[in-house]
Amino acid sequence: MKLHPLGLALAAAAGCGLVNSNTLSYSYAFDPPQSFMENFGDMSNTATVPSVACDPTAASDPCTGLVQQSMLGAAKMSCDATSRMCAAVVEVRLAYPVDLSMQNLPAPVVQYGVDKVSIQKIAYWIMNNQLNVEIPPIDLYVAGAAAKDEGDPSAKLVGTISKLPPRSQCTDAADTGNDEPAPAGVSVCDVKLSDTGNSALATFVKDYKTPFQFIAHTKVVAHAGDPLPTGSLSFYVRPTVKFSVLK
Repeated sequence: MKLHPLGLALAAAAGCGLVNSNTLSYSYAFDPPQSFMENFGDMSNTATVPSVACDPTAASDPCTGLVQQSMLGAAKMSCDATSRMCAAVVEVRLAYPVDLSMQNLPAPVVQYGVDKVSIQKIAYWIMNNQLNVEIPPIDLYVAGAAAKDEGDPSAKLVGTISKLPPRSQCTDAADTGNDEPAPAGVSVCDVKLSDTGNSALATFVKDYKTPFQFIAHTKVVAHAGDPLPTGSLSFYVRPTVKFSVLK
């Protein structure tokens, strides 16, 4: 798994509300911004995936030597079990460690401790999408700091970024907060959250002194006749949470 100097785009928050006479609530957006980045290959490469039949059960894979590695970039050739044809595959797995104890949390959170945490939203925006192929949905996981990938027992699916057509911006529901540090002209959307992942992220955030990580994962598959995946992708993710503090 590649560890990148990403950046979950987070920024300091935002407001205090009185829940009852002993409980205060504080919104907090993670800070600083974090970016997930992947380079697929040289954009000047116009090669396509060869049309070659294969047997996924064979002892040796005839697809592996079809295309020079210098042409493949981040892709690998392998036999697609469904089509039984050679395909170019890019496994995208990007991780970013988070240590909330090093961020500028609201002072009462540190002083009094956290009673409850709720996830208000996870905003994201595409900073750069120069890919020549469609990106399938990107799953965003939260996991313990020692997790190697999204298959770790501690990893939970927080939400999913919808598929991205070539060279497009985000396609999910637009974020309505108008409080994200995206450049002018860049669309900001909200990640579709899962109930299980929402709860898991809240648990990690509540125990803010313990580092954790986000893992973004998708798999790009180019089939026979498709262009080999080239270009680059970078996107920012920015959770906003609400702390409930008992005084």
